[in-house]
Amino acid sequence: MRLMGANPRVTLRYFDARGRAQFARYYLLARDIAFNDERIALSADFSSWLEVRDDRAKTGPFHKLPVLYWGDSELAETFVIADFLHRISGDHDRLSTSGNLRHAMLVSSLYVDLMMPIGTLIWADLAAPGVDLAALVPRSLERLERHLGYLEATLAEWRWLEGAKSRPLMIGDCMLWEELDVLRVVFGERLALSRYAILAQFYRECQARTVFTNLIEKYPCQITGRPAEADALAAIRRVLAPRPQ
Repeated sequence: MRLMGANPRVTLRYFDARGRAQFARYYLLARDIAFNDERIALSADFSSWLEVRDDRAKTGPFHKLPVLYWGDSELAETFVIADFLHRISGDHDRLSTSGNLRHAMLVSSLYVDLMMPIGTLIWADLAAPGVDLAALVPRSLERLERHLGYLEATLAEWRWLEGAKSRPLMIGDCMLWEELDVLRVVFGERLALSRYAILAQFYRECQARTVFTNLIEKYPCQITGRPAEADALAAIRRVLAPRPQ
Protein backbone atom coordinates (compact mmCIF):
# COMPACT_ATOMS: atom_id res chain seq x y z
CA MET A 1 0.00 0.00 0.00
CA ARG A 2 1.55 3.28 -1.10
CA LEU A 3 -0.57 6.35 -1.84
CA MET A 4 1.89 9.14 -1.07
CA GLY A 5 1.58 10.58 -4.57
CA ALA A 6 -2.15 11.23 -4.17
CA ASN A 7 -1.53 14.28 -1.92
CA PRO A 8 -4.46 13.53 0.38
CA ARG A 9 -5.70 15.98 2.97
CA VAL A 10 -4.23 14.86 6.28
CA THR A 11 -5.34 15.85 9.80
CA LEU A 12 -3.99 14.51 13.06
CA ARG A 13 -6.27 15.31 15.98
CA TYR A 14 -4.97 14.96 19.53
CA PHE A 15 -4.68 16.92 22.74
CA ASP A 16 -2.21 19.75 23.12
CA ALA A 17 0.20 17.25 24.66
CA ARG A 18 2.91 14.91 23.48
CA GLY A 19 1.36 11.69 24.70
CA ARG A 20 0.36 9.12 22.08
CA ALA A 21 0.60 11.42 19.05
CA GLN A 22 3.97 13.20 19.20
CA PHE A 23 5.78 10.44 17.33
CA ALA A 24 3.25 10.74 14.46
CA ARG A 25 3.72 14.52 14.35
CA TYR A 26 7.47 13.97 14.14
CA TYR A 27 7.06 11.45 11.35
CA LEU A 28 4.76 13.57 9.21
CA LEU A 29 7.04 16.60 9.57
CA ALA A 30 10.26 14.69 8.95
CA ARG A 31 8.84 13.02 5.88
CA ASP A 32 7.49 16.33 4.50
CA ILE A 33 3.86 15.21 4.60
CA ALA A 34 1.63 18.28 4.89
CA PHE A 35 -0.91 17.89 7.68
CA ASN A 36 -3.19 19.82 9.98
CA ASP A 37 -1.89 19.43 13.53
CA GLU A 38 -5.22 19.85 15.31
CA ARG A 39 -4.85 20.12 19.08
CA ILE A 40 -7.56 19.95 21.74
CA ALA A 41 -6.79 22.46 24.49
CA LEU A 42 -6.09 21.17 27.98
CA SER A 43 -7.69 22.53 31.12
CA ALA A 44 -8.29 21.36 34.67
CA ASP A 45 -11.99 20.73 33.94
CA PHE A 46 -11.35 19.10 30.53
CA SER A 47 -13.96 21.43 29.03
CA SER A 48 -12.55 21.45 25.48
CA TRP A 49 -12.39 17.67 25.46
CA LEU A 50 -15.90 17.26 26.86
CA GLU A 51 -17.24 19.47 24.07
CA VAL A 52 -16.08 16.99 21.42
CA ARG A 53 -15.83 13.65 23.23
CA ASP A 54 -19.26 12.38 22.21
CA ASP A 55 -18.92 13.50 18.59
CA ARG A 56 -17.83 10.40 16.69
CA ALA A 57 -16.98 12.54 13.67
CA LYS A 58 -14.24 14.12 15.79
CA THR A 59 -13.18 11.38 18.20
CA GLY A 60 -13.56 8.27 16.07
CA PRO A 61 -15.30 4.97 16.74
CA PHE A 62 -14.09 4.65 20.33
CA HIS A 63 -14.46 8.30 21.39
CA LYS A 64 -10.80 8.89 22.14
CA LEU A 65 -7.69 10.40 20.59
CA PRO A 66 -5.49 10.38 18.56
CA VAL A 67 -7.44 10.17 15.32
CA LEU A 68 -5.79 10.43 11.92
CA TYR A 69 -7.70 11.49 8.81
CA TRP A 70 -6.00 10.55 5.56
CA GLY A 71 -8.12 11.65 2.63
CA ASP A 72 -11.42 9.83 3.12
CA SER A 73 -9.96 7.37 5.63
CA GLU A 74 -10.41 7.76 9.39
CA LEU A 75 -8.00 5.88 11.63
CA ALA A 76 -8.15 5.50 15.38
CA GLU A 77 -5.87 3.70 17.86
CA THR A 78 -2.16 4.35 18.18
CA PHE A 79 -0.92 1.03 16.78
CA VAL A 80 -3.26 1.26 13.79
CA ILE A 81 -2.09 4.79 13.00
CA ALA A 82 1.55 3.77 13.33
CA ASP A 83 1.11 0.74 11.07
CA PHE A 84 -0.88 2.73 8.51
CA LEU A 85 1.82 5.39 8.23
CA HIS A 86 4.51 2.72 8.00
CA ARG A 87 2.72 1.09 5.09
CA ILE A 88 1.31 4.03 3.17
CA SER A 89 4.69 5.79 3.13
CA GLY A 90 6.29 2.80 1.43
CA ASP A 91 8.46 2.03 4.45
CA HIS A 92 6.96 -1.46 4.72
CA ASP A 93 8.11 -2.18 1.16
CA ARG A 94 11.65 -1.02 1.94
CA LEU A 95 12.14 -3.60 4.67
CA SER A 96 12.43 -7.35 4.49
CA THR A 97 9.92 -9.59 6.27
CA SER A 98 12.23 -9.85 9.27
CA GLY A 99 12.87 -6.11 9.15
CA ASN A 100 9.16 -5.35 9.31
CA LEU A 101 8.68 -7.78 12.18
CA ARG A 102 11.49 -6.09 14.08
CA HIS A 103 10.02 -2.66 13.39
CA ALA A 104 6.60 -3.79 14.65
CA MET A 105 8.14 -5.33 17.78
CA LEU A 106 10.07 -2.15 18.50
CA VAL A 107 6.97 0.04 18.17
CA SER A 108 4.99 -2.28 20.44
CA SER A 109 7.71 -2.39 23.08
CA LEU A 110 8.21 1.38 23.08
CA TYR A 111 4.48 1.92 23.53
CA VAL A 112 3.84 -0.78 26.13
CA ASP A 113 7.09 -0.71 28.08
CA LEU A 114 8.02 2.99 28.00
CA MET A 115 5.21 5.30 26.88
CA MET A 116 2.42 3.79 28.96
CA PRO A 117 4.40 3.26 32.20
CA ILE A 118 5.68 6.84 32.07
CA GLY A 119 2.16 8.18 31.58
CA THR A 120 0.82 5.94 34.34
CA LEU A 121 3.47 7.23 36.74
CA ILE A 122 2.67 10.87 35.94
CA TRP A 123 -1.03 10.23 36.62
CA ALA A 124 -0.45 7.94 39.62
CA ASP A 125 -1.58 10.15 42.48
CA LEU A 126 -4.76 11.16 40.63
CA ALA A 127 -5.59 7.69 39.35
CA ALA A 128 -4.91 6.08 42.72
CA PRO A 129 -5.35 8.65 45.51
CA GLY A 130 -3.12 7.83 48.44
CA VAL A 131 -0.55 5.96 46.37
CA ASP A 132 2.87 5.75 48.01
CA LEU A 133 4.99 7.73 45.57
CA ALA A 134 8.09 7.17 47.68
CA ALA A 135 7.80 3.46 46.90
CA LEU A 136 6.30 3.67 43.42
CA VAL A 137 8.70 6.11 41.78
CA PRO A 138 11.97 4.21 42.44
CA ARG A 139 10.37 0.92 41.38
CA SER A 140 9.06 2.51 38.20
CA LEU A 141 12.45 3.99 37.38
CA GLU A 142 14.13 0.65 38.03
CA ARG A 143 11.77 -1.13 35.61
CA LEU A 144 12.27 1.55 32.96
CA GLU A 145 16.05 1.35 33.28
CA ARG A 146 15.90 -2.43 33.01
CA HIS A 147 13.92 -2.12 29.81
CA LEU A 148 16.39 0.39 28.42
CA GLY A 149 19.04 -2.26 28.93
CA TYR A 150 16.95 -4.73 26.94
CA LEU A 151 16.45 -2.14 24.20
CA GLU A 152 20.18 -1.44 24.09
CA ALA A 153 21.04 -5.11 23.64
CA THR A 154 18.30 -5.68 21.06
CA LEU A 155 19.15 -2.68 18.89
CA ALA A 156 22.79 -3.75 18.97
CA GLU A 157 21.83 -7.24 17.83
CA TRP A 158 19.63 -5.81 15.08
CA ARG A 159 22.34 -3.29 14.05
CA TRP A 160 19.62 -0.65 14.17
CA LEU A 161 21.90 2.37 13.96
CA GLU A 162 23.68 1.01 10.93
CA GLY A 163 20.39 0.31 9.18
CA ALA A 164 19.05 3.77 9.99
CA LYS A 165 21.86 5.35 7.97
CA SER A 166 20.74 3.69 4.74
CA ARG A 167 16.97 4.21 4.89
CA PRO A 168 14.48 7.03 5.54
CA LEU A 169 13.42 7.86 9.07
CA MET A 170 10.69 5.43 10.17
CA ILE A 171 7.90 5.37 12.72
CA GLY A 172 9.98 3.30 15.13
CA ASP A 173 12.77 5.88 15.00
CA CYS A 174 10.34 8.68 15.85
CA MET A 175 8.81 6.82 18.75
CA LEU A 176 12.21 5.78 20.11
CA TRP A 177 13.55 9.35 20.10
CA GLU A 178 10.37 10.67 21.67
CA GLU A 179 10.40 8.22 24.56
CA LEU A 180 14.08 8.83 25.26
CA ASP A 181 13.40 12.56 25.38
CA VAL A 182 10.37 12.10 27.63
CA LEU A 183 12.49 10.03 30.02
CA ARG A 184 14.95 12.92 30.12
CA VAL A 185 12.18 15.40 30.91
CA VAL A 186 10.62 13.25 33.64
CA PHE A 187 13.69 11.93 35.43
CA GLY A 188 16.39 14.44 34.58
CA GLU A 189 19.87 13.46 35.74
CA ARG A 190 18.57 10.48 37.70
CA LEU A 191 18.30 8.55 34.45
CA ALA A 192 21.74 8.50 32.86
CA LEU A 193 21.20 7.80 29.18
CA SER A 194 24.97 7.74 28.77
CA ARG A 195 24.92 4.27 30.36
CA TYR A 196 23.34 3.01 27.13
CA ALA A 197 25.81 3.78 24.35
CA ILE A 198 23.58 2.89 21.40
CA LEU A 199 20.49 4.65 22.76
CA ALA A 200 22.54 7.72 23.66
CA GLN A 201 24.10 7.85 20.20
CA PHE A 202 20.71 7.48 18.54
CA TYR A 203 19.21 10.22 20.70
CA ARG A 204 22.14 12.53 19.99
CA GLU A 205 22.57 11.82 16.27
CA CYS A 206 19.08 11.00 15.01
CA GLN A 207 18.78 12.38 11.49
CA ALA A 208 15.58 14.31 12.28
CA ARG A 209 16.56 15.56 15.74
CA THR A 210 16.32 19.19 14.61
CA VAL A 211 12.81 18.60 13.26
CA PHE A 212 11.80 17.09 16.59
CA THR A 213 13.30 19.80 18.78
CA ASN A 214 11.85 22.55 16.56
CA LEU A 215 8.37 21.09 17.07
CA ILE A 216 8.87 20.95 20.82
CA GLU A 217 10.00 24.58 20.81
CA LYS A 218 7.10 25.66 18.60
CA TYR A 219 4.50 23.85 20.71
CA PRO A 220 5.81 23.64 24.27
CA CYS A 221 3.28 21.33 25.86
CA GLN A 222 2.81 18.74 28.56
CA ILE A 223 3.70 15.09 28.19
CA THR A 224 0.20 13.97 29.15
CA GLY A 225 -3.15 15.65 29.66
CA ARG A 226 -2.87 15.45 33.44
CA PRO A 227 -3.97 18.59 35.29
CA ALA A 228 -1.07 20.21 37.14
CA GLU A 229 1.43 17.94 35.41
CA ALA A 230 4.32 20.21 36.40
CA ASP A 231 3.51 19.56 40.06
CA ALA A 232 3.42 15.81 39.42
CA LEU A 233 6.84 15.92 37.76
CA ALA A 234 8.21 17.96 40.65
CA ALA A 235 6.90 15.35 43.10
CA ILE A 236 8.59 12.57 41.13
CA ARG A 237 11.89 14.42 41.18
CA ARG A 238 11.61 15.12 44.92
CA VAL A 239 11.32 11.42 45.59
CA LEU A 240 14.48 10.77 43.56
CA ALA A 241 16.46 13.72 44.90
CA PRO A 242 19.59 12.75 46.85
CA ARG A 243 19.04 12.98 50.57
CA PRO A 244 21.25 15.38 52.57
CA GLN A 245 24.13 13.61 54.31
